[in-house]
Amino acid sequence: ELIVPGRILRLFCSFTVPPKEKFVVIVATNPINLGFLINSNPTELQRSKKHLSDELIHVSRADGYEFLTNPEPSVLDCSFAADFDLDEMVAQLTQDPSRVLGLITNATRKQIIGIVGESMTLEGGIAKIIIKNLTRKTA
Repeated sequence: ELIVPGRILRLFCSFTVPPKEKFVVIVATNPINLGFLINSNPTELQRSKKHLSDELIHVSRADGYEFLTNPEPSVLDCSFAADFDLDEMVAQLTQDPSRVLGLITNATRKQIIGIVGESMTLEGGIAKIIIKNLTRKTA
């Protein structure tokens, strides 16, 4: 199963401005497909607002994420859950299997669950779905 909660994918995202390739952590597949984006840097707004910076997880090669090549840690943004179309994801992964990048570590999974449980920005129903998906055993 390629698309499971905790899976990291490289996807072309048409909703970003401009549209571009992004690293995405799948955080839910049931009943909807949701993902958190990994960004190179926090935005100015995220830097200036504590409740937003509190919802970022710093991730790097040192954490076991070999695909992150920036010398500075990247940020996994837990303040916005993007809605992904399953058919579109499958099409991208089928066309290019190198888009599948492994799974998040248990440490990252625990951090996400902790942040989502306290989130000031995610809608409550979405937060519950993410926690349920990430606490479900995938193995």
